[in-house]
Amino acid sequence: MPLVFLVLFAATGFAQIYLLSGPARASMVAWASTNLDNLSWNPVGTMVASAFVAEGERAAHTFQLVMMALGLFPVARRFGNLRGVLLVAAAHVTGTVVSEGLTAVRLALGSVGASVREISDVGPSYVLSAALLATILFGPGRVPRVLAAAGLAVLAPYLLAGLTSLDVAAVGHVVAMATGAALAGLMALRDRRRGRFTLPALARIGPGPAMSATSAA
Repeated sequence: MPLVFLVLFAATGFAQIYLLSGPARASMVAWASTNLDNLSWNPVGTMVASAFVAEGERAAHTFQLVMMALGLFPVARRFGNLRGVLLVAAAHVTGTVVSEGLTAVRLALGSVGASVREISDVGPSYVLSAALLATILFGPGRVPRVLAAAGLAVLAPYLLAGLTSLDVAAVGHVVAMATGAALAGLMALRDRRRGRFTLPALARIGPGPAMSATSAA
């Protein structure tokens, strides 16, 4: 799972930086942005595409690749590929729905202008922030946890910028991280319970015929 995600993101970034013109890149970002206008007519396509499209030049794309690797590989190792996909996908979707839903409410109340319907909102930041926090809390070892903590510490000022003014991205990051942490906690709890109750059940099973015969001899 992590490798596929990283390859797709890298391929999209390569196309944006080296193959597309400036106007074409801007059109791609506008098409993939998870804003109110796009979500109103293409919610699924927009949410999927937005995770693989990012703004910025080569250095920004490379930095995001490194941050995703620090979170995604430990999550997949700890919970497996399927549950890892579920965790980051749920974080990405929930972060988008809550942040844009709050924006829609504020727009209806007149707290923000109509321009928020067309804001640029792309990138894997909901995915990587959720994966990093899940790794910090439930990672498969000390080194992955320390690296994830360092990565999240570097990203925190960017991820939370504008939170007090209910910035769309900042709200989305908080919700995505909370979702990722909650799901990771539930998965870890389920794993512990399975381990705790399976072993006593096996211990209660008596010796098989061969063992009984050996014991009797």
